[in-house]
Order: sequence, then C-alpha cells, then structure tokens
Amino acid sequence: MRENKTMICPNNHGKMIRKEMRKKAVLRDIPVSVKVEEYLCEICGFEAGTPEQTTIIKRKLCDAYREKVGLLSGEQIRRLRSKLNLSQKALAESLGVGIASVKRWETGSIQNVSMDKSLRNILNAVKPGNDHSGNQLFSIPRVKKVILEFEKYLGKKLLIKNDKLLFTAKYLWYADMLSFRELGKSITGSSYAALPYGPQLNNYSDLIDEIIHANVSDAKALTNDELKIIQRIAIKFPNKYDVYRAAHNEMVWKQKAIGMPIPYTDSVLLSEI
Repeated sequence: MRENKTMICPNNHGKMIRKEMRKKAVLRDIPVSVKVEEYLCEICGFEAGTPEQTTIIKRKLCDAYREKVGLLSGEQIRRLRSKLNLSQKALAESLGVGIASVKRWETGSIQNVSMDKSLRNILNAVKPGNDHSGNQLFSIPRVKKVILEFEKYLGKKLLIKNDKLLFTAKYLWYADMLSFRELGKSITGSSYAALPYGPQLNNYSDLIDEIIHANVSDAKALTNDELKIIQRIAIKFPNKYDVYRAAHNEMVWKQKAIGMPIPYTDSVLLSEI
C-alpha cells in the first residue's frame, strides 16, 4: 500500500515530490543499480526517503548484488523455505546458525558463498548425485516427446536432421529446469552444460540421431503439470530467437565456465521466466 506521507525539503524549498529514481551503490566491490521510490526536491535536487523506503532500497540493492554474483535472494530463501514447510527456526537449526541470521537473509542481508551452498542443499532437498539429472531417469523417448509437444504449441518444426539443437535445447532446458523448480524433478532427466552458444544438452552431438529415431510410445506420458510448463514456455517464447536470447541472459549460464555442468539447483536463479 502506498504511504500517505509528505516530506519537506531541509533547504526551505517546501514540499518534495515522490518520484521513481535509479539508485546506485557499490557492494563488496560490485556496482549495482535498482529502481526505487524516494522524495525529491525539484529545486535543489535533494533526495530523501522515509524509514520504510530506506528499508526497501537496502533490500533491493542487496538482492541486486546477490543476483549478480549468483546468491539466493531473500525472496527465494523465503519461498523455498515455505515450500518445504520449514519455519525460520527450523532452517536456522539445520544450518547451525541463529534464527536472527535467517531473518536478516530473508529481509536483505547478504549471506556468504559457503552459507549460500548450505542453504541450497537444505532448501532444494536434492539427493546427492542427482543435481545434474533433476531427480529423474534420463529418457531419450521422453526428450523427443517434449520436443514434439513444443512443436505442437509453437506450430513449427524443431527437430531437424543435422541440427545442432541450438534452439531446441533451450526449450528443453527451460522445461526441465522449471519442472525441477516447481515439481521437484525434471521432465526428461537430461543433464546440461554451459557451452559457447548457451545451455546445451550434454553430449548433444551423440544424441541427435537417437532422439530423431526414438519411439515416443516408449516414453512415459507427460503429466498435466508438465504439459502446462511446456505450454507456458511456448507462450513466453513463441519465436526460437526469443528463447535463445533469454537463455543467454540467464546468470546461471553467464557465470559458468565453458563446459561446466549446470545443476538443477540453479533453477531458483532463473530470471527470464
């Protein structure tokens, strides 16, 4: 709810106006920038915020930093904790920290890299060794089934002989990552790596012919929730260049060295969908 307040310029210029502005800061040597609302004097340019605005600005700047360096945001921590029905106290005990630390992380304070890894291990509830397959057995027939579903929704051919899956792999990647994030397991069990042209199926060159010739009748039927995820992605990215650009904007790809695997635990960091 919008605050019903006014502020007076300390330089005797009368009432200040409430305005959306861009706030810049350098946190831990990383420059960040966010849009915020503050009060502005149109005469002298003095800027000031209410205590509520100042709290929001601090949280936004910290979350912008966390997004840049690949840490969970306060909202992501809170959402994942709620999804597991964990109280702040229970999460704190699992991490071996005080409840005040969890409260600070959820409202803006920045956790260190080591603690971020611990948070992910608990909040994503991923079994060891399964973070690259998404808690799902890899199925080539199911990969083909998902591609055919995308073709149906997009009204265009994706699976083409001698294709390098440059665009198709991006649709598959988003489908698997979203499914893991929202349903707890991937759709196809595929593993992905950060390659020069974006997220890509591991060993894609060896899989293309197998996918093309796979018998989809051997694939387990897609659930309604899985179909909804596929449809949502197709609606969001109706053009193959849209999904290609989106995948290249994801920090989970940008921050990986070429050839490095992209674990499903990174699904909480997707920003383009």
